[in-house]
Amino acid sequence: MKVKILITITLILSALMIGGCKGDNKPATKPKVSNLKEKAIEVATQAAKQLVETDHTDTLAMQNCILEAKALQAEFQLADDSIAIASFNKAYKAYLKENDPKLAKEIFAERPKNLPEDAEWDEFEELEED
Repeated sequence: MKVKILITITLILSALMIGGCKGDNKPATKPKVSNLKEKAIEVATQAAKQLVETDHTDTLAMQNCILEAKALQAEFQLADDSIAIASFNKAYKAYLKENDPKLAKEIFAERPKNLPEDAEWDEFEELEED
């Protein structure tokens, strides 16, 4: 039961993390150069490392790590630096895929490649029951 709750919370939070803020309908301005890119990669790597090192049976601690990562990512969102945000997301996901592939698969359920772009998709359908 705890694993299912963790997976549900994690998927929701990771979707928010990857999706970013969409509070207004203005297109995001994309800087050509980012002074924050390297910092974003470093911060994301440390946040992902902390998640990997957390006891996976402690769902509250895992949830806290994910929320902290989202808070760290917010710095780059507030700076409106789309390159840093993308770098953060990529580094976070890459670290998890490399160091805890099972957790990465649970967090980042991938959209099926054969699903049409306009088709609705519920990432929870990808999960297998325990």
